[in-house]
This record gives sequence, C-alpha cells and structure tokens, in this order.
Amino acid sequence: MSIYRGIFVSSIIGISSIVSGCGSSSSSGSTITDSGGDTELSDSYKDSKYGIIDYKRLTEYIDDWANSRPEGVDGKLIIIQAGKSSSGKVLKSNGKDVFTYLIPAGGACNPSYMRFDGLSNIPGATLDGNGIDAMINKFHINPEKDFVLFAVGVGSTSVRDVVRSLWTLNYWGWSHNQIAMLNGSIDYGFSKFNGLDSYLVDNPSVAPESPSNYSVKSLKRDRTALHIYIDDMMKIASMDDKSGYFIADARGTSEYEGLKRSKSGDKSCGVNRDEQCYSPYQGHIRGAVDFPYTELLVMDDQIDDVNGDGEINEADASFKFKSPIELEKIYSQKGYRDGDRVITYCRTGRKATLIAFTSNFILDYNVSMYDGSWIEWGEMANREDVDGKTILPEDSRWVTDNPKYSVNLGYTEPEYTQSAEPYEINSSAKDAQLIKLEDMAYLDL
Repeated sequence: MSIYRGIFVSSIIGISSIVSGCGSSSSSGSTITDSGGDTELSDSYKDSKYGIIDYKRLTEYIDDWANSRPEGVDGKLIIIQAGKSSSGKVLKSNGKDVFTYLIPAGGACNPSYMRFDGLSNIPGATLDGNGIDAMINKFHINPEKDFVLFAVGVGSTSVRDVVRSLWTLNYWGWSHNQIAMLNGSIDYGFSKFNGLDSYLVDNPSVAPESPSNYSVKSLKRDRTALHIYIDDMMKIASMDDKSGYFIADARGTSEYEGLKRSKSGDKSCGVNRDEQCYSPYQGHIRGAVDFPYTELLVMDDQIDDVNGDGEINEADASFKFKSPIELEKIYSQKGYRDGDRVITYCRTGRKATLIAFTSNFILDYNVSMYDGSWIEWGEMANREDVDGKTILPEDSRWVTDNPKYSVNLGYTEPEYTQSAEPYEINSSAKDAQLIKLEDMAYLDL
C-alpha cells in the first residue's frame, strides 16, 4: 500500500522499503499500514513523514528532530540542498542532530561518469558501490540510522537531477522511512510571503575534514530490479502484446515525435568538430507512450516574486509534485492499467527518474528504469558516425534501429552523428547485465 493512500486519520505506522522485504525482484511491496484502512489516494502530502514531505513537516523536523522524526529512525537529519536559494540562503541546522550540506544546483550527477554494461559505456550512469560509499562518507551519513532529505534551492526543472540523487540512494538499499524529497523549492516554501524565511541562514554545515567508514553493504538489500538494461528493454520492446507493461518516455513530446533531435553528451561534430552531436536516429522505443516528466510538476502556482527578479512569472512557481490523486489520474490517462510494470526512460536517465519516483514512492507501482535510456539506445544503429566509422554492422543483434524495437522518425547526418568511440561498443556481447552483476557482487548478494 502506498504511504499516500488512505485518509491518514492518525499517523502512519511502519517501515517500508522500495522492494519487498524478502529480496523479491518486485520494486513494490511496501509494508506500511495506516489506521484508516481506506485505499483511496490522498490529495496532499501533509501527513507524510518520509518519501516526500511538505514545508511544514520540515520545519517540525528542524525545530525538534529528536521528537518529530519518523518512527524507527534514530539517527541524524542530513539535509542535502542543491544550490542556494535566490537570496543566497540555505536551510538552517543545529550542528547537533540536524545538518545542511550544499551541493551544486544540478545535483550530484556527473555526465562524464560512465559505466560499462557489457555492451557499451553508459554516460552518466548510476554510481557504482565505491561511488555511493564515497558520497555518504563525505558527509558522515550512516546508512542504517540517518535520515536524508533532498531539497532544491531555486525552483526549476533541474529538480530532476536532485531526484536522481535520491533515487541512487534508493537503488543502493536506503530504507523508505529514512529518505525524502522536499516537495517544492526552498525559494517558494521558505520565502517571506509565507513567514518561514527565519529557517534560512547564510552558511551550510561544514563537511567533516576526514571521511567516515560507512558502506551501503551493511544494508544487504538487493534492489537491482529497479533498473533494467538494453537487452531487457529490447525484449520488452519486441513484444507484440505488451499487456502488463507501461513504457513511459519522459523526454518531451518534440523528442518523442522526432521533431527535436536527441543530443549526445559531446560537442565534437560539424565541419569544425565543435558543434553539438546527436543520436544516429530519432524517434522512440516501440510501444512507449509520450509522458513528459514536466506533467508531474506544478509549474504555474506563482503568487509572489520569490526569486527577487522584480517579476512574478513561471520562475516563481513551486515546482512541487502534483498530488497523489492528480498523479494517478495522469498515469491512467496515459494508459497505465492496474498491475502494470512501469518501464521508464528518457535521454540520460534523469527525467525518467521522476516517473520512477512518483511510480514507486507515491503510487506504489512496480517500476524499473532503463538507465541507459536514449543516449545508449539511439546509438545502437547501422549508421556512419562523425568519424566516418560504421557504429554497428547491419546484422548485429544490438541494432535498435529496427521496427521490431523502435519507431524511427528520422536519421541524423553523419557529420552530426555522435562518435561511437566513447561508448567502446562490444558488438559481440552476449548480454548487457554487467552493471547488475557488479552491483550484486559489491553487496555480496
């Protein structure tokens, strides 16, 4: 049962995990119960204590963490704030059991970071075990005890990168009752017009001089089923009957329809090799529905000049997630059916994370994200790249530019086609499960 189902007549009781407690491959199976016993979705997040929380809940946490924290949590409150507010502020802390650490406004994502899945490198892939441990040890975060809250300073669509950071902890086994996203920007929720600006200060907490020695290995939770890889995606895409699957393309309508070319991460194309590169072909995965991630966000509720630029416009919106009731309706209108497994992708695995987050944390749907997304999928073509080399032979089993797998809506000229070199494609690969195997080995599962 989702933590946002029910009337919430009294406090929610229990602890959930993103997968069922017995190591099931399902990404749903929460163990939370509520005293109301009603299965209707909530119209707000005001009763939520984790997963996604509102401004009022956060003020309670900051004021008296020891007595307001979720049941079962006995560690610190670690606030990870992505970028300062428009006024240059951060959420206050007390240096005792509440700490606020500042990371770049775009989150902790590094597009230059790659992982090899057995077929190719995935640009900006989910952190490996050593990477996630380095992240938590920088801020002395105990994965078994501490509660981590992610927040964005300024409202913008960059919330996708911060949700990606949360999802990474989730993938590596963080308990649902020890993690949350602040619903809406700090600009919007802690501005003078709502009287909460006293919770903002000039300086964040200072990270400890030396790292701690924690590891996600101690959590012993296998959540590798939350991600699928290109061979899994090809198998699903090739099915004529996709009953039981809901494939969501989170990029945006123009890319879905092939009207806007899908960028790669390089600017080494064109006559002078200094222009943007693009995927070899445009379109979408066969059977996917157009589901822009922005449809999940509130981007028109501006009521004051929260960013101080002298105007009240879309930049002053909250960028909150829509309510559980609204989200369920959106999914239904897109074609989701009860019991479907949500499969989501985008261009680089960031926008898709919002669909993964709302599916699993809020609506309690079974979900898997194709982490390689179009930046990998769209590269697998029998096309000439900017270097004049053929990316894959015509008879390769990995060619996704095939009506069996994709809806191709146009090719990119060779001089603007992403080079295959950074991908280090192994065209003879038998599968693309190496990342999953590495992550399971790291956790000793």
